Amino acid sequence: MARPREFDEHQVIESLMKIFWDKGYEATTMQDLVKASGLLKGSLYGAFGDKQTLYLAALRHYNRTRIQASIEILNGEGSARQKIARLFDNVIESTKRGLFAGGCLLCNASLEKAMNDKQVKNEVKTTIRRLKVAIMDALKMEDVNEDQAASLAAFIVSAYFGTRVLAKGGAPAAMIGDTRDHCLQLLPRAQG
Repeated sequence: MARPREFDEHQVIESLMKIFWDKGYEATTMQDLVKASGLLKGSLYGAFGDKQTLYLAALRHYNRTRIQASIEILNGEGSARQKIARLFDNVIESTKRGLFAGGCLLCNASLEKAMNDKQVKNEVKTTIRRLKVAIMDALKMEDVNEDQAASLAAFIVSAYFGTRVLAKGGAPAAMIGDTRDHCLQLLPRAQG
C-alpha cells in the first residue's frame, strides 16, 4: 500500500510554476525544482514525474489560476468594453508593481517550448482559444455578430498577450494603456 502524500500538491505546483516562470524551462535545473518544492528528488519524481511533466503541470496550473482569472473578468459584470478594459488594466497595474518582470508564463512557453514540443503547443493553443472564446462571448452579449466577434477577439487576444510580452521587456504602463485604448476604439458602440 502506498504511503499518503505528506505535502500540499497545489503549493508544490505553485512553487514549481514560479521557478519555471522566472527562469524558463531550459535554465531551470532539477536542483532548482527540488529546492523550490521542498521535496527530495526521488519524492518529486515519484509524485510528478520528469522535468517535462513538471513543466506541463506548472503550465496547466498557471492557466487554471492566472489565465482563468482573466477569463473570469470577461465572464463577470459590465459591458464588453468595461471587461476588456479591466483585462488590460490588470496588466497595467501589474506592470506598475513590477509583477511582470518574468513576463507571462504562457507567452514564455509559447516562445521557448511550443515550437518543438507538441504538448506545450497544445496547452498554449487551448488556453489562447479559451481566452478568445471568453472575449467573443462578452462581445456577443452585446449583439456583435459571430464573424465580427471572432475577428475582434483574435485581435484583442493578440494585443493582450503582446502587452504581456512588452511588460516583460520593461515597456511603460502608458504604452500598454495606449494598446488598451486602441482595442477599445475598435469595439462597436452600444446602441440606444
